[in-house]
Amino acid sequence: MARWHTAQPWRRLLAITIMGILSTAGLLVQPVEAGKLDKLDTSLSLIPQDASFYTTMLRNREQIEAIAQSRAWASIEAMPVVQMAWQLYQAQTAVPGSVPAQIEKALEDPQTKELVALLGDMVSNEVFLYGDTSAVDFIELMQRINSARRFQPAILALTGRDKGVDANKAQAIALLNTMSENLDLINVPDVIVGFKLTDTDRATAQLKRLEVIGGLLSQGNPLLKDRFKPTKVGGHDYLVLSLDGNMVPWDEVPLEQIKQLETTPGEVDKLIGRLQKLTLVVAIGLRDDYLLVSIGSSTESLAGLGQGKRLIDAPEMQPLEQFADERLASIGYASKAFSTAATAGQRDIDDTLKAVDKLLPLAELDADKEAQIRKDVARLADDLVRLLPTPGAATAFSFLTDQGVEGYRYNWGGSSQLDGSKPLGLLKHVGGRPLLAVVSRSRYSPEAYDLMVNWAGVALGYFEQFGLPEMPESDREKIEKLIKLVRPLAARADKANRQMLMPATADSQAALVIDARLSSKQFFKEAPATEKAMPMVEPALVMGLSDGDLFKEACIEYREIANAIIEAVREVAPDAPDWQIPDPEVAQAGAGTVYFFPLPAEWGVDEQIAPSLGLSDKVAVIAASPSHAKRLLAETPLEAGGVLSETDRPLAMAVTLDWARLIDAATPWIDLATREIVKEQLAGGDADTAKAKLPEVADQVHTVLKVLKVVRTVTSESYFKDGALVTHTLTEIRDID
Repeated sequence: MARWHTAQPWRRLLAITIMGILSTAGLLVQPVEAGKLDKLDTSLSLIPQDASFYTTMLRNREQIEAIAQSRAWASIEAMPVVQMAWQLYQAQTAVPGSVPAQIEKALEDPQTKELVALLGDMVSNEVFLYGDTSAVDFIELMQRINSARRFQPAILALTGRDKGVDANKAQAIALLNTMSENLDLINVPDVIVGFKLTDTDRATAQLKRLEVIGGLLSQGNPLLKDRFKPTKVGGHDYLVLSLDGNMVPWDEVPLEQIKQLETTPGEVDKLIGRLQKLTLVVAIGLRDDYLLVSIGSSTESLAGLGQGKRLIDAPEMQPLEQFADERLASIGYASKAFSTAATAGQRDIDDTLKAVDKLLPLAELDADKEAQIRKDVARLADDLVRLLPTPGAATAFSFLTDQGVEGYRYNWGGSSQLDGSKPLGLLKHVGGRPLLAVVSRSRYSPEAYDLMVNWAGVALGYFEQFGLPEMPESDREKIEKLIKLVRPLAARADKANRQMLMPATADSQAALVIDARLSSKQFFKEAPATEKAMPMVEPALVMGLSDGDLFKEACIEYREIANAIIEAVREVAPDAPDWQIPDPEVAQAGAGTVYFFPLPAEWGVDEQIAPSLGLSDKVAVIAASPSHAKRLLAETPLEAGGVLSETDRPLAMAVTLDWARLIDAATPWIDLATREIVKEQLAGGDADTAKAKLPEVADQVHTVLKVLKVVRTVTSESYFKDGALVTHTLTEIRDID
């Protein structure tokens, strides 16, 4: 079944001057030729170019039928528990008044059959969702409300108004404050849902029924009179229901109680005034072979479908052109404005600044201190903004192949921290065929480290200035002494970072690797031993090195610093445990050396598990066992297949998930849990009864696991192309034998 692709944030990086240069050189990407993608015969040809978002699911019937005709689905249907449930349902259909009997009776009604047939037709081919520019304001308002909910408790506490205010009331106050401060963002976003039909006559008949029923209801209710009627919109016939804020019985709303939540007089009145001006318009009708449902403040978006500049002709849709002949399963798009509104980074910083403005006066600091805090917070905000990626537009699509589902996502976002200038050499150091591996290369950025060190110093200064004086004298003296002892060690660590670690890891590759080749009958002595050796999840972190010897020196230095810090803590607190990081044991590996720390015997942990550091000239590995560290140090060809069959090309990120092997690794533990459940819950603790019931239950559990394994692997590669970060994914699907 096709994977649903949602649009992610991106934006074009070219400045006006660079665009001019490239255009002169003939290198600038040109818009798609008008109508060239129209052969897709999808709703994309109707969507205006200024859409906030658009997403569509295609070939739904084809995918559902493929599942229904698969051996995997047949095995599920053949399961005793499924057969029993179906037989129980059929038996209940003969019981008058039962829910199954009522369902069957309803399905026998000709009108119900027609409605069910229409619903089936609606979801069989294409279903799309489109939002116009008004969706941006709605998303922006929701984000501001969420932000206010985070800061509201602190503001109430510092103002002394938190007494008797529970969490729900605090959230209500935040909601009221935010909405009254952002009246211009309060709207009914215009959204259209569309369904492509194969039988429009059936839909026409149902719409006529709806028109009759709606007309009777509106005539019988004076409040709805003339608000439901057939209307021409953009040359097509729709049934339109128009409502507005004045229809709400405001005199029945407990406004006086709501006004008790006000932090500023008049908030409720302003909000009600805005809500009274809102309109809600719902329209449903046919446009060619699409059944459209529009919800918004008007029918303007409905009338705008297929008019003016279209999204299908936009440059953002150009990547789709070369895949127009594929069996497309989904298409998605998000505009730069929508992505910006949905991204929290910049907004969180702005909201923090606003919260500081509200909270600082409540702290009753002298003018100089307050001014210094405002200055530092503003500087911190500027520094953080420089590190944030800039949201932009995004396009995504997927299509069905003989292997499964393949897809692309194009993100035009600025200031990406990924570096796609070279191949990812660490793909040869993930163990060949891991359960999961995520490999990436980031930009080498000493500037980011400088910012971190600078602000760590600022934070310590504020702690010494404001935090220490509030502590009891005995605690304050200990902390002051500890800071004095640790400060030179922190400077020593900073020097090691700058002169050793950062140059040694300038390659900037990193990988998260998870495997499960380690096994034992008893990983922990406190746990009962198992009959067979069970697999254990093995997490590891792999780093690319530019200088292996320098990295080793850094590790030695960090160990000495850590032990010195432990000594400093014991000098301040003599009762602290007398413990030091010991010298590691050493084991030679073909590609390098593994340093590991055996865990104390009294911990009762399997001796295979020992924190390990593997080092070679080009790679560093941090693993939970020496055996895993050795495997990852060795250079092994990647066996992931899929889109990662060839990796000797520039990539920014690569991901491989061996889902089928992950299920295999989990199976022994699921079997163990199944035996315990059967014994305790189905057999009441009786061993003989459990032994008799277990085979049938275990067989059904294994059937489910076998079906889950129809998804074999997921592979993904990310690279930069024409200013976009492109993510190419393949989900391999294979029916059961």
